Amino acid sequence: MLILDLSKISFQFEILLFTCGRHLNQLVMEETSQEPLISLNVDYDSGNALKETARWTKFISIVFMICIVIFLVVMLFAATALNVLFSSLIPSLSSMVGGAVIVIIIFVLGVFGFTSFLLYRFSTLVKKGIEMQDQELFNKGLSNLRIYFIINGVIAILSLLSNFSTLIKQLLH
Repeated sequence: MLILDLSKISFQFEILLFTCGRHLNQLVMEETSQEPLISLNVDYDSGNALKETARWTKFISIVFMICIVIFLVVMLFAATALNVLFSSLIPSLSSMVGGAVIVIIIFVLGVFGFTSFLLYRFSTLVKKGIEMQDQELFNKGLSNLRIYFIINGVIAILSLLSNFSTLIKQLLH
C-alpha cells in the first residue's frame, strides 16, 4: 500500500525521497520481498520429488566434475603432443596457436566446471532446505538452478548461432 502511495507523488518529491530517504526505500523493499509471489506449499510428494531431483543432479554434477578433472589430466600429458602437432601444421605460429588452444580449452572447462558447481549447490541447498524446512536455503538452491539454466541457455544460443553461420557459409561456397 505504501508503494502505491509513493508512485502517485510528484517527480520532485521522488528525487528528494531518493536522495534523503534511501533507508526508507530499503525498509519498504525488505517488507515487500518477504511476501510470497505465489502461495505454494511443498507437500510430501513434492518434497520427495525435489529430493530425488536433488539426488540425481548431485550425481550428474559430480560425474561432470570428475570428467573435467580427467580431461585436465589428459591435457597435461598431451600438451607436448599438441605443440608438436601445431608446429608441424603451422610452423610460424606454433607457439601462439598452441597457447590459444590451451586458453580456449581452459575457458571452456572453467565454464563447465562452474555450471557443474551450480548444479551441485542446487542439489545440496534444496535438499537441506527441504529437510530443515528452511525457506532461505531452498530459495538459494533454486537461485543456483536459475543461474545454471541461464548459462546453459546462453551456451545453447551461441551454439545455434555458430551452427547457423557455418551452414550459411557452406551454402554460399
